[in-house]
Order: sequence, then structure tokens, then C-alpha cells
Amino acid sequence: MIRKVVIIDDEPWTRGAILRLGQWEQLGLAVVGEATDGEIGLELIHKLLPDIIITDVRMPRIGGIELVQQLRAENYNVPILIVSGYDDFAYVRSALKLGVTDYLLKPVKMQELHQQLLRCIEELDRQEVARPIMQAGFFANGWEDCYGSIRKRLEAALQVGNCGIILQQFEDLQNVILRYEGEKPAITVMIGVYYSMLYLLQVYVESVGLHKSEAFGSTEPIFVFSRENSVGELIHFLKELYLSVVRAAERHQQSRGRLDLDAVCKYVQENYATGITLERTADAFRVSKVYLSKAFKSHRKEGFTEYVTSLRMKRAYELITCYQAPIKEVGAMVGYYDLAHFYKTFKKYYGKTPGEIRDGLKSDKETTL
Repeated sequence: MIRKVVIIDDEPWTRGAILRLGQWEQLGLAVVGEATDGEIGLELIHKLLPDIIITDVRMPRIGGIELVQQLRAENYNVPILIVSGYDDFAYVRSALKLGVTDYLLKPVKMQELHQQLLRCIEELDRQEVARPIMQAGFFANGWEDCYGSIRKRLEAALQVGNCGIILQQFEDLQNVILRYEGEKPAITVMIGVYYSMLYLLQVYVESVGLHKSEAFGSTEPIFVFSRENSVGELIHFLKELYLSVVRAAERHQQSRGRLDLDAVCKYVQENYATGITLERTADAFRVSKVYLSKAFKSHRKEGFTEYVTSLRMKRAYELITCYQAPIKEVGAMVGYYDLAHFYKTFKKYYGKTPGEIRDGLKSDKETTL
């Protein structure tokens, strides 16, 4: 499960540093939104319902302390990290009284960020987070029908890779927003349009088997919401993102037949004892896990998980019967770090526990003697 993170800070270099230094994928986290002040950040939080919030203590309009107060008043009890300078101790003390998880001193350091994110994850693991219901809808001026039609045409254009239609639909979308909302729409409108369009694109990426690094590069796309945003900037960002993904899909389609499934099997054979997963293997071969799963099953006539389990079980049987390896150590030797899970899987595969297999061998030897 990927947990969502939102960063709120009026300093671009601080946001950039946090983005660069965070080991997001390793921790099972993804930065899904950025904002330049607390007021916009609050709207972003209401829309995205992040699992972790990182916010500066001093910001225009709504500062970090007021933001935390508002969220706690709404019973939004997710972990929050406050970013502060050395001279902000009074603010930090107020934040800690409000129940923030901890704080990060500027300039942010990689190890400190990693440790605090681990604390946030532990906090999430310990508690069931109570969250407000997401506020849906951003069509206050009644243009939902126009928007829905544009969205459907964009979806169709993605499926056939028609860049001309994509360009036309974004031009139409910009005109509709300008007509109903003006050049500076409410931030809720901007957030709603952006994440609705991004969701449509992410569904398409998954459907064509694109790996996220192929579709979006090394970092996922994030539009930074600020009070200076215009409709033109938002539409330009989305348009370029759509066109980039369509081109990536074309390249992927041309190389799709080149996925060497024999090489995939060899990779699994060499790594099954190290906790290998479908996602990790897909990353290694730069394809989506959905595409790899389908291609693997078509090639092997068995699923990826079944193949890995088969390799592990056969090796475990060999270790028990031929090498007399201690049963308690065999699970870890073939990639199972939960002993109970190893025993359960082994019995399901062979119909007997590892101990019963070993006892059966002893009985056979005694009989032959």
C-alpha cells in the first residue's frame, strides 16, 4: 500500500530539498501534492486526504501552527512534521503541544528526514486514523456537463494516441474554465481539475502496461499550487504531461514484444531467495506489474507468484531431505522470513509439514536397515 504525502512550504528550495532527500519508494510513500501557503495547503489536504503532512511553521495567510489547529479541530489526526528554523522554538513547542509527530530543522538533512518519516509510518501502523469525508465536486457554476464531455473525448484520444485531439480538448477545457470561473478560479476548482485529469492519465498508463518511470520520468508529476497559478499554467502543465505520456506509450508499444520472458525467469531463479516480488521484478525490466503478470502467465502457463512459490518449495525440500538443514533456518534460506508462513505454504504445497517430511525419511532409512 502506497501512503500519500503532501508538502506545504512557501520556499521552493525547501520543498525541492525534501523531494530530493526523501527515500519515498523505499518507504512505501509518494508525494502527491505541493502547496505554497497554509490556506491552499488546507484545500489540498481536504481534496487528497494524505497520510502524512510536512509543513513549514511560518507561511503566508495560514502558518503551520494554525494549519495544525484547524486539522485537529476537524479530527484529522494523521502524522504531521513541522519544518522550522533554529529561531522558531516557541512555534515548535506550540506544535508539539498540538500533537505533531516531530519537527525538522532547516536545512533539512537526509538522515533526519528518513528517521522522521519512519516515525510517521510507525504512528500510522499503530492507529486507525479518523478522517473527514472528502469534499467532492468543483462545479459550483454548473459546467459539469461540458467538463464531462471533454474528459470523455480525452479518454478516447488517449486510447488511440491522437495528439491533435488531446491538444484541442485542452484548449476547449481552458476556454470552459475561463468562461465559468475566470482567469483566477478558486483553488478548489484548480485542485479538482488537476487531480481528476491526473487520475484519468494514471488509469491509462496502467492499462497500456507503462512503467511509471517510462511515463513520468524519475519523479511523478506534481503541480505546485500557489496563489499565482493561472488557468493557462495549469492547462499547459496537463497538456504537456498528456502528450509526453502518449509518446512514451508509443515507444513502449514498439518495444513491447522485446520483453525477454526467459530472462525474467532466469532473474527470478537467481533472486527468489531474497524476497523477490512481482513489483520488484517489473521495476527491474521496466514494465508495469500488470503487464508483467499477464505476459508471464501467458508464457509459463502459471502465475508469477505460483512460479516463485514452486522454486522456493523445491529448494526447501532439497535443503531438508538432501542437506539436513535445520528446519527453522530453511524458510529464511528460500525467502520466507515468517516461519509460520513458511510452514503453512510448505504443507499446502506438499501435503505434509517439513517435520513430517524429515520424519518420513528417517522411517524409510530405518526400514531399509
